[in-house]
Amino acid sequence: FLGYDTERAEGVITAIVRDGRQADEAKAGDDIQVIVNQTPFYGESGGQMGDTGVISADGLRLAVTDTQKKADGLFVHHASVEEGALRKGMEVVLDVDHRRRSKLRANHSATHLIHEALREVLGAHVAQKGSLVAPDGLRFDISHPKPVEAEELEVVEGMANEIVIQNSPVTTRLMAVDDAIAEGAMALFGEKYGDEVRVVSMGSALRGDKKGKTYSTELCGGTHVKATGDIGLVHIIGESAVGAGVRRIEALTGEAARDYLAEQEKRVRELASKLRVQPSELVARV
Repeated sequence: FLGYDTERAEGVITAIVRDGRQADEAKAGDDIQVIVNQTPFYGESGGQMGDTGVISADGLRLAVTDTQKKADGLFVHHASVEEGALRKGMEVVLDVDHRRRSKLRANHSATHLIHEALREVLGAHVAQKGSLVAPDGLRFDISHPKPVEAEELEVVEGMANEIVIQNSPVTTRLMAVDDAIAEGAMALFGEKYGDEVRVVSMGSALRGDKKGKTYSTELCGGTHVKATGDIGLVHIIGESAVGAGVRRIEALTGEAARDYLAEQEKRVRELASKLRVQPSELVARV
């Protein structure tokens, strides 16, 4: 996997699967799965959705609609042949959808910031129990025995955005798993880790015992922003129950968060207009 460092790479087709069976070639109109000797496409894992994009060569174009990570680190590209013919052994160019990947990176990094903020606000018992990092938003489940109050969510959101505004570099290191945990890196529920793990760190804590130290440090194989400012904005839009002792947090980042807030502001102005008051007087008027 080359996708931590690049979104474009060359590769050689090592396997083609069509209709559940290996094939030597595929032609325009075929829906296939493709294995390449190396790839910048992230395979769905750790809650982060797989990449989409294009695989191409002279006279050939494949639209990659999903990438899955299978056993033994196998990256499977789900694709449709739009033009030309694909053959095993062909040299191709792989291009990840940059705009979509950028949104995934921002949402994954924001997940780490919100997770740490929740632990600070609600307590160290909070642990992530599952997540979804999509291009249009993020959600993750945490262990917590009761609803998270609106005021608590407001504080959490503010703390996450404090780190965004720092625009501090996001660093990654490869470490032995025991050493990483000994340094304070959080291991996530249900994740399987090998002997060597990727440790993602971001931000500088502004308060408490961690003041001046790294804000968030987690074991994570996902893709992340280069600096926290790339997230743009974090806005929490929902909190709900998904089971006994488990709460779900939903949030938006960047452009999606701005669009959401602009739509909310539009609704407030429309309501204020109908009630013939200024937006600031709306609640009292109602």
